[in-house]
Amino acid sequence: MPEYVSARYGDRRRYLVKALREISHRTARLVQGMDEDDLGAPVPDDEWSVAQIVGFLRDSEREDLAALQIMTRVDGDPIQERRAIHGPQERDYEADDVAELLWDFLTLREETVWLLESAGSAWNYVGIHPFRGEVSVLTWVQEMSERDLECMWRIQHARDVFRPPGAPSVVGAPDV
Repeated sequence: MPEYVSARYGDRRRYLVKALREISHRTARLVQGMDEDDLGAPVPDDEWSVAQIVGFLRDSEREDLAALQIMTRVDGDPIQERRAIHGPQERDYEADDVAELLWDFLTLREETVWLLESAGSAWNYVGIHPFRGEVSVLTWVQEMSERDLECMWRIQHARDVFRPPGAPSVVGAPDV
């Protein structure tokens, strides 16, 4: 890890928890800044709408929180395969209220952050995945952060595609 990151955030665990918190808040601001009609509309160059991305994030967070609760409780307990990736094909997220999906995601994320901040030595624990074998808490959280970043950028892309001409490209900031 780069020295400046260690100096500022202490270690990888604190940095990842901070990233989980900040990325979720940035994602929420992006979604809240979008027009209601655009949330369920298909995004060019993407297979999912913003509503589907938010629904996927909510379902993923629910699965991840359950897995992390298992992993931090008992080292070596079995964990489930992630299934949320199938949500947009199996569920009609456009029929759901995107604000409720977002609220559920943020509420679950706060529970996840609290769990990780209080995990202590359980960060060294592993869960036994049905296909991958041992997966550490640290690896699981890194994967969550990567997924969140990808979803945030997809929502940013959708926002840019749907924004009216002349509107700022960054929430709350004028175009430079």
